[in-house]
Amino acid sequence: MPSQHTRFALVALACAALSVKGQEALSSKRFTWPDIPYQVTGDDGGQRGPQAGFNLCNSTTENQQSECQTAFLNNLGDFCMWSSGTLNDTIGESEAREFAWCTAPGHGTRVIPPGTIIGAQWLYAKNYLQVVGFLDQTKVNLFAGDDGGELDPHGDDEQGNPLGGIVFTNGFGMNSASFQQLASTNNFTANQQYTQVIEWVDFIGTGMFCLKMCNPSDPDAASLCNHIYDKIGCAYNAIADYGSINGTFEVCDSEDMTPPGVFVENGVTTTWFQPASGPVVPPYTTTVPSSSNCVTYQSTQLFAAAATDPAVSTSSSSASTQTTGSGTASNSGSASSGKSTGASSSSLPSFSMPATPFLVASLILTLTTAGIVLA
Repeated sequence: MPSQHTRFALVALACAALSVKGQEALSSKRFTWPDIPYQVTGDDGGQRGPQAGFNLCNSTTENQQSECQTAFLNNLGDFCMWSSGTLNDTIGESEAREFAWCTAPGHGTRVIPPGTIIGAQWLYAKNYLQVVGFLDQTKVNLFAGDDGGELDPHGDDEQGNPLGGIVFTNGFGMNSASFQQLASTNNFTANQQYTQVIEWVDFIGTGMFCLKMCNPSDPDAASLCNHIYDKIGCAYNAIADYGSINGTFEVCDSEDMTPPGVFVENGVTTTWFQPASGPVVPPYTTTVPSSSNCVTYQSTQLFAAAATDPAVSTSSSSASTQTTGSGTASNSGSASSGKSTGASSSSLPSFSMPATPFLVASLILTLTTAGIVLA
């Protein structure tokens, strides 16, 4: 018979799980630019809350300590990624509290220092926009040896990683040719008409990154931006010819990739699901979608605005005053590079659990076994 303290702890945990289940999922919240609240999640982040930053961002919030959690993926000269606000951090420790780091000033965020991104490719696919590349991740506060992980608008509790993180774009409807025209103006941030992106995935770690935004008007958006394949990284979630990207900056039109986990063998379409534990070895190899109309650009042109931004020029001195993380490699159960990583409780965030319905079911089973009945 469990002790009174054990019974109380089990009941409290079950109540917490039920509370999380009743919260509105981040991916169900809809906003029309610029009518967004100060905080999307606020104090309603469940066990992992409250929200670490804010969503109403402008010129007054733009600096290298900004806690803005509204990101933009517009084009190769104007996109953001999620990363930590703490020096020498890991994705496994910071996934709930990431902030937006953007290549261009003007979004009220932290600005990615020039020289951070050392190669990138932007793909205009039929039903998604994708940017992948390589970077010096220490310049966005990550420990050099961090394997990284996945950020997405879901998470095990459907509150997202980061909590309250939302994404907008003006890139749907563009292509390589229209970007070439935009690049000729050297003004990558002129278009201020944004659409909220509901389904997206973002991996960063091991010196690489990939971000994919699926078109909200596509009924298969959740499949193309499936968030359940966090242990197989960019190689399977954002398919690209990574070997040709490092050191170059390119924009292409592209066919859609096959959704993660889906493959064809002997004429039969099969869906593979990532195991919850043990070795993660996908039973298929990926095929890079065909691309066309590829045009290369210089990073000095793409990121010129960041090079002269006052926030970046003072970042070196301000960085020394920021909090420093543990400086140990993360093994968060997900990886940017696509290699398998095992989950380690010491490197996981403070609140990590299976999807809420399964947690509730297991708790009810545990409580019933212990002789505890929930009314």
